[in-house]
Amino acid sequence: MGMPHMPPVNFIRQLRMFNDGVPRRARFWLIVLMAIFYQFAGGVYLASLSQMVGELGVLSDDITMGSYCSLIGLNIIFPMLFRWKFGLYTRQLFFVSTIAIIVCNVTVYFTSVPEIYWVACLLAGYFKMMGMFGCMSSIQLNITPTRNFAVFFPVIYVIVCGSIQLSGVLTSYVTYFTNWRMMNLVIIVMMLAIDAIVYFTMKRDHRSGPFLPLNGIDWLGQLLWASVCVVGAWIFTFGEHYDWWDSREIWNATVIEAVLLAVTIVYSMFKREPYIDLKAFGYRATWVLIFLLLAMSVLHGSAHALQPVLLSGLLHYDALNVISLNYPELAGVVMGAILAYFVLVRWKWGLRRYFFLTFFMATYYVMSMYFITGTQTDKETMYLAMFALGVSEVMIETVATYWLSQAIPFQHFFMNITIIGFVRCGMGTAAGGAIVHRLFAWATAKHMMVSSENVGALGDFAGHALEMALKESYGVMIVLGIVMMLFIMIANFSTPIVRLLPRLVSVRRWMTHNDAPDPTA
Repeated sequence: MGMPHMPPVNFIRQLRMFNDGVPRRARFWLIVLMAIFYQFAGGVYLASLSQMVGELGVLSDDITMGSYCSLIGLNIIFPMLFRWKFGLYTRQLFFVSTIAIIVCNVTVYFTSVPEIYWVACLLAGYFKMMGMFGCMSSIQLNITPTRNFAVFFPVIYVIVCGSIQLSGVLTSYVTYFTNWRMMNLVIIVMMLAIDAIVYFTMKRDHRSGPFLPLNGIDWLGQLLWASVCVVGAWIFTFGEHYDWWDSREIWNATVIEAVLLAVTIVYSMFKREPYIDLKAFGYRATWVLIFLLLAMSVLHGSAHALQPVLLSGLLHYDALNVISLNYPELAGVVMGAILAYFVLVRWKWGLRRYFFLTFFMATYYVMSMYFITGTQTDKETMYLAMFALGVSEVMIETVATYWLSQAIPFQHFFMNITIIGFVRCGMGTAAGGAIVHRLFAWATAKHMMVSSENVGALGDFAGHALEMALKESYGVMIVLGIVMMLFIMIANFSTPIVRLLPRLVSVRRWMTHNDAPDPTA
């Protein structure tokens, strides 16, 4: 039997899911606009945290946990993204994802029970990634006709990371002038706008490939892995509030986490086609990335744990002044994507130099904040530090995914995206923030004690103690960054195989034929 007919690249680049009357040049940008709208979506929005805490009478940790649940949902769907894409018509995929996000936002709008909006956030993240994948997989050949991962990933992450910054700005202004619930309404309008684009411009019967039913999916395995991540994130989010393992609550959660993890591993060992094959953990690149991403989560955790203390607690900036720092960070995101492209595609740097530059930018951020921190700090002095932070954010996301794409066969690639997402999205992010919070709490207690003994000499001893605690915490972050750069200098990041973005036809054939070759080869 001959090989299946492969549609020419130019045919695919025309984005055939659109009606013939839609101008070809407009099709690409309509998909990009939809992707940006999807990236704005979520359940709770941290820029409105203080208003939500005051109105709902909940802990700030409850709102933060909702944000982590959204990240976990976004990450856990990866192993079955192609099953959704081949199981639904193109219009169905977009309608299902937008309607689900709308329902989740309506739920958050009306509820004040943390556990309910945690579930809503989890599902919002899940369907957000479904829609985002539907967009980006459709235009991958428009972005890189040569199917080069090194070209594709910087474009993805400039949209992802850039939208995060713009979402924070939008949320702050909406919350400042109206109410936090209005942001949920804004997202609902965005989802309806996507529905309108899909309904009026796309064909009813378009599929990305031959139909592949959603049979045989390990739904229980998906639920177990998601539960492991949610409970782990809960421990790290509420650990400081409950005084860690001096409390019964954290011990109970730890036992639940251990039991869940053990059950999940045993289940995956005996399941014929588990949601995440345990063999996916057997790659050296996976464990090196987990280590690097955990360290980066701690460095980036200082931006979420220490920077708000400096801006609001020490300098007393209002919400709009705080969020204005997203603009230089957004500029850094754009520059980071450009750097990632030139480093990987034009200059052909090895991964060691790329990782070194990425950690250098993150270390520069914490080092700058160390010297900037003070009671007379001007906002403008933070611009360069925020720029470096944005560069490091998009570069670490790009290189992590790129290295996995080259080092791991397609069979386990999306599983490994989820595995490293355990560190980068949700549980690991919560752990990094918890480490920084614990460090800062220890430093604050120490400097409060020292400063209280010199009240007369210091005047505002509380402000002085806060400043010293921030400096000490940033100092520890600087040491961590330097240690990680030294580790990168001696580590091995070789990638002997060059893999390409898979064609959808090749992926579909690989999923239905046991003897089909790796679609990325």
